[in-house]
Amino acid sequence: MADRQPEFQYLADIVTSVLEAGASTTLAGFTSMHDLLVVPKPVAEHWTPVTVLAPHVPFLPNGTVRIEHLSSSGRLERVDRPAAEAVPLFWRFMREKFGVETGRAVPT
Repeated sequence: MADRQPEFQYLADIVTSVLEAGASTTLAGFTSMHDLLVVPKPVAEHWTPVTVLAPHVPFLPNGTVRIEHLSSSGRLERVDRPAAEAVPLFWRFMREKFGVETGRAVPT
């Protein structure tokens, strides 16, 4: 999708950073339209309330992305940043919300 629509490149960059960090053993992800939803592993077999991190493009102004953390209690935290800051912002949320580190320096 990012090859056809460059405004989604940040999603590919986030996925690449997860794979390069070896975090695919602790995180699971799936897409929902133009969103990337990330949850900690193990993932419950049946749908249950989970904590979700969702980087997405909800038609924000030029080059802006939004990363949301929705906790199982219903608390929503939302941060908007330029797309160039998506990967460091994603890892900040991973560290703060799930305790998942990259094991390497993330560009700021």
